[in-house]
Parts: sequence; C-alpha cells; structure tokens
Amino acid sequence: MNKILSILILGSATLTSCSDWLDVKPKTNVEEEELFKNEQGFKEALTGIYIDMSKNTTYGQNLTFGFIDFLAQRYNVNYSGQGNEDFTDPKWYEFEQNSGNTTKYTNYIWSSCYNLIANLNNLIANIEKKGEVITTEGFRDLIHGEALGLRSFIYFDLLRMWGPIYKDNPTAPSIPYRTAFDRSAAKLLPAKDVADSIIVSLKAAEKLLEKDAMDISFPIYSETSNAHPFLIHRYKRMNKYAVKAELARVYMYIGDKTNAARYANEVINAKRANGSKMFALITDNSNDHLGSTELIFSLSMDSETFGSYIRDNFMISNWSNFYINDRDRIDKLFDVSIDGSNDMRMKEGSGFELTVHGGFTKKYTQDNFSYALNNTVPLIRLPEMYYILSECAGSLNEAAKQLSIVRGTRGLDDVELTNEEERLYNIEKEYRKEFYAEGQLWYFYKRHGYKTFQFCPVKGDLTEVNYRFSIPDDEITLGNIN
Repeated sequence: MNKILSILILGSATLTSCSDWLDVKPKTNVEEEELFKNEQGFKEALTGIYIDMSKNTTYGQNLTFGFIDFLAQRYNVNYSGQGNEDFTDPKWYEFEQNSGNTTKYTNYIWSSCYNLIANLNNLIANIEKKGEVITTEGFRDLIHGEALGLRSFIYFDLLRMWGPIYKDNPTAPSIPYRTAFDRSAAKLLPAKDVADSIIVSLKAAEKLLEKDAMDISFPIYSETSNAHPFLIHRYKRMNKYAVKAELARVYMYIGDKTNAARYANEVINAKRANGSKMFALITDNSNDHLGSTELIFSLSMDSETFGSYIRDNFMISNWSNFYINDRDRIDKLFDVSIDGSNDMRMKEGSGFELTVHGGFTKKYTQDNFSYALNNTVPLIRLPEMYYILSECAGSLNEAAKQLSIVRGTRGLDDVELTNEEERLYNIEKEYRKEFYAEGQLWYFYKRHGYKTFQFCPVKGDLTEVNYRFSIPDDEITLGNIN
C-alpha cells in the first residue's frame, strides 16, 4: 500500500480512528514519494501541518478561545456552534458519562490532534530517511526541529487533557505516544512516561534549532525583511524560544521547578543580535491588542474566514457566542473590586469593548495595528514565563516581584504576598486575566487540582474525573489502543 500524507487538506477532516489515517486519500493529498522528492515538498508538508493546526477542531478554536475556555467558564452565553449548548450545565464536566455533549468535542480534538501527529511522524521519518534533498543550508535542521517541537507541543496538550492530575497520580495511564507512522496498536502509557518522552523530543528540537536566526520583526506596513521568506515571522512558527518556553511549561507540569525556571529565564532574557530584548512586555494595548512583542508562538488563521468569524461570534451583539452579557461578571473576572478598572486587559477600548450590559475582548481585532498580526491566535506568550518564575520562586518576595513585573505593564500596582495561599490565588488571578480567550486557564486549574473555580457550575468538589477527557469509544473498539 502506498502511504498517503494527509497534510494538505483544506476541507474539514473528522477522522475518528487512528487506522483511518492510513486509508483516507482526499483529492488534495499527494503521494508521499512525490511530496518528499525535493526540498520544496518538505516545506509544503510542514506548512500544511500549520494549516491543519489552525482548523477550528484544534487551535483555530477548540483549544484556544473555544471549547477549552468554555470549560473554564470564560463566557456566559449559549454557544450555537454545535447545537446551542449551555456550558453552565454541570453535566459538561461528567466526561465519562456525558457522551451526548462533551464527547462530540473531545472526539474531534482527539482525532484531529492524532491526525496531526501521524503527519508529523511521517514528516520526521522522511527527514531522517531522505533529508539530503533539503539542500539550503540549515533548512534540514530547521524543518526537523520544528516538526519535533510541534509534535511535542500537541502531545503535551493531549496529556493535559486526557492525562491524570499529574501531581496526584503521575503513574496513571494517560495517552498513546506514537513516533511511527503505522497501524500498530498503542498502549496507554503512564503520564510520567509520556512527559519524559515529550521532554526528550523537545530537547532534540532545541539542539536542532540552535542556529534559528529568529527573524521575529513585527512589521508595520512599510517594513521589509532581507531574510529568506521561509525564515521570517518566526513568532508564527515553532521556533527556538517556543521550544524553550514549552520546556518551561512541561517542567512546571511535572513539578521540576529548577528546570522550569531555567527555561523561563532563557526566554525572558533572550537577546537580539543588537543586544535588545527578543521579547518584551507591552505597556499599551490600545492598538496592539494582542501584544505583538510578547508572542513566542502563534498561528495564522485563514484570512478569508477568521475575521468575519470573530466579528460574528465575539462582538456583533449580546447573544454572540463569545460575548459576556453581564457587566458584573466582567468586573469579577478581572477582580475590579480589588485591582480597580485601570487594567488594560479589560479597559474600555484597549483590552475590552464594554457596555452597560457586558462586553467582549478586543484581543482578536488586530487589523488596525499591523497586517502581519491579522488573523493571529497566540499559543505561547511572554507573561506565562513570569508566572512560571513566580510559582518556582524560593521566596514569597521573589514570587511577588515576578507577578508585579507583569502587573506593572498592565497598569496595576505591585502585589504583596504573605503566604502560599496568596501566592497561588494571585497567580491564578493573573492567568484568568492574561489568557482570556487563549485556552490556558483550564490547564492551570487541572494542574493544581482545583476543587472549584470562579463561576464553576459543578456543585461539590471537582475530582480528577471532572478534569479528564474520555478516550473515544472507537479507539478501543477498533483496537487502536491495547
């Protein structure tokens, strides 16, 4: 059987079982041997994976401002995406029992992510087998490093969704970890084994990307770059520092604070050739709503559909899918009673568009700042590195200092911490404010095993079953998992 690379699919792929990946041949796909016969084919394969990542089943919606943020109760209107769902219903957190609701999202996420991983595995195998056809200096390592980094990035999110609460049960079975493009059944590996494999892969990517030139200029309309077109806008690719930032995330997840802090500091202290900071916290988001210089890794969405989708679902009216139709809820979300209303992340005309009835984030209305940021969804941003340092800090004073660095750029006073409960509360509050409509808050709650959280609809304490997605039935029935 000829292997088919299902990367360049521009339509909707809703594959359910792992074995299907090797059988489906959409019209837009190409034979593997044809695709990987030259350097251009490898570039197109990698680009196709980024395109697939931007679909709404994964990072174009569900794993950023969509499903994963609905679970964190970021909005309070019914979502019409798949049937006017009411996400204030506690049944959404009964993953094993609620086959009629949550699984129609989690099954899509599972199949889409493993589809991406299958294509990345095939790309990586071909680089290792015939990478000599990539003749431009440095491009073989660049493509290889990006592919390893992307695979690790996706695997880590799968682990965060389907794995246990790691701090409580690191040896519990979690997810399959596939590195080959084949039909073999895969075991549910202990979470620790998956995390260790992710770290190994990320470190391999880090080594391959050592010479990443990191062209991450944020052009206003007249700016040009002398870099090769394949090397520009590295903040929209799995670049050298995105790998380091992801390592900081993974080490934080497994409780290795020493390495988490080390990698977070490497990102924060990164310098350009001229000595200026590679990434910098912004102090004014009145035009730069997304925080361009804070972007470590992001994705470009389909320019023809994303802008209209955001307008229709965030801002048209108080029944739009991502509109908050309760002004008091916004004030609570941003803790206005304690921090005031000067926080630029929710300030009128800067972070939010506010009315007496509610409001919506302006994070995705980027067209007035730079064409290079149009239709961009962030996946890793600089503030997270400061929050990781705050969690890892050996003293409360140092923890408060790291939080205050970000708070100061947002227009807020420094924070003081007197005990560990205050540390966690203030870090949670920053995640809640900073990563609104970006999908990171739910992972924070799960990592710390929160028994409840702001606006949580579940009565009584949350347990691991309320955080752990259920494996699709077809995966077990068809024998893809043993």
